[in-house]
Amino acid sequence: MGHVTLTLLGGFEARIGTGQPVPVPTKKAQALLAYLALVSGQSHPRDKLASLLWCDAAPATARNALRQTLFVLRRALGGTERDIFQTTGDAIALSPDSVDTDIAAFERAVKEGTPAALERAIRLYSGDLLSGLSVAEPVFEDWLMAERERLGELALEALARRLAHQRTSGETASAVQTALRLLALDPLQESAHRTLMRLYAQLGRRDAALRQYQECVDVIRREQGAE
Repeated sequence: MGHVTLTLLGGFEARIGTGQPVPVPTKKAQALLAYLALVSGQSHPRDKLASLLWCDAAPATARNALRQTLFVLRRALGGTERDIFQTTGDAIALSPDSVDTDIAAFERAVKEGTPAALERAIRLYSGDLLSGLSVAEPVFEDWLMAERERLGELALEALARRLAHQRTSGETASAVQTALRLLALDPLQESAHRTLMRLYAQLGRRDAALRQYQECVDVIRREQGAE
């Protein structure tokens, strides 16, 4: 059976097997496919999906829009050997053995927790979930913001654990890069600022350590109004 591979961190990309990316032409089709893929195998009532992406429309209009969007997705993913959607009269799901996502691989790597797995998780986290995708539907946007926050916390966890291992192992130069990546995600991590100052000092980069101290002060003053 053909597989659909979805890259959802840092944007949206769909591939059939290992082939070239396939265009999914509408934002709501992308949003629907991503939503179903994050919980593949779980059935969702059609009314729930309709209200997720067409919350201001009349129920009949929303359900018709959902049917049209499913048609768009089936046509876009027509290279698969069988329909990846499991549909009944009242519910829709994605077949769990027909879709792979970078989200699932990322979560598995964080859970595994070995240095190699954490490094893999950090590479997979290339940006926010569905970065750049906006469908102007409050229910979907609320779900998306909550998922972005959850995955961002997992990324911070992976970075912090990898940083601790690198420091213990004496990988000072690599630890600097990990600390910088952590601070790029969350500039208010004061402990990461302190760690980065110490790493710079260990490398004999006193000026960089002082600049990092000043950046920490500036960020905390600007964001929290604290001295």
